[in-house]
Amino acid sequence: MGTNQQEAHKIIESAFDGVPRSRTSLRQFVLTDQKGMAGTITAEEWRVAGLLRADTKWQEVSELEIEHCGCLLAHMQAEEFRYYLPAYMRYSVEHARDSIMESMIPAFVVFGLTPSQRHPSYSVRQYSLLNPSQRTAVTLFLRFMVDHADEYSVKDAKSALAFWQVSA
Repeated sequence: MGTNQQEAHKIIESAFDGVPRSRTSLRQFVLTDQKGMAGTITAEEWRVAGLLRADTKWQEVSELEIEHCGCLLAHMQAEEFRYYLPAYMRYSVEHARDSIMESMIPAFVVFGLTPSQRHPSYSVRQYSLLNPSQRTAVTLFLRFMVDHADEYSVKDAKSALAFWQVSA
């Protein structure tokens, strides 16, 4: 029998409770996404994006913040990935049945948990700080998505799940 939303939340909460706070805010990741390659982020923009941060732990990253910033997991290094991943998984559990037109975030979270075929070492580095219980939580999250996600995400969730079942 599959996991329900409440069980999924408990598993994620338990596995990731106490993860150290990332130094980089989601709004700073947005700046990096928009301007990082061009090198045009000013010190003031970076400072202001950090000041707008409301979270002191991942459980405080709000749905509104996630929706405002979008899914930025692909840009994160291991420390940030481990911090923000549970907030994104929690959001995705709540919005698993949303169509891709309503929210692309669950699909992007699944994508972020699918190792890159072009750059496998990058994925390995992103996942490197996840401990065994966190890897198990990722596996259970992906099973939840296989059972409950919109049809667009199910295929990708199955693909990601094949990797995580072996590495969990």
